[in-house]
Amino acid sequence: MRFPQVKVGQRFSFQGDDYTKTGPLTASREGTGEQRMIMRSAEVTLLDTAGEAIPPTKQQYTRSELEAGISRYKSSLAASVKAAATDDGTLQLEKVLALIEASTFSD
Repeated sequence: MRFPQVKVGQRFSFQGDDYTKTGPLTASREGTGEQRMIMRSAEVTLLDTAGEAIPPTKQQYTRSELEAGISRYKSSLAASVKAAATDDGTLQLEKVLALIEASTFSD
């Protein structure tokens, strides 16, 4: 991924060293705290909190992949809402809104 795609505060690896992004064009080298300018075109690898590389996420999807993903998400959300229903089948709006807020879309 390119450096501008990294969010401030995220950890990444560049040219064999690990950094934390501190600004639009700057990063702090881990261990020394040394500030370095990173070119916008630089290819970097995101790191998780344990220093492991995070596999890149797919950036483009076909229409059928999007439709299938949305269908899975809707099914998952519907199952969560049904599970939150009381024995008589009623729901409270606050519960539904909390479920929607907590739901995630992955893959």
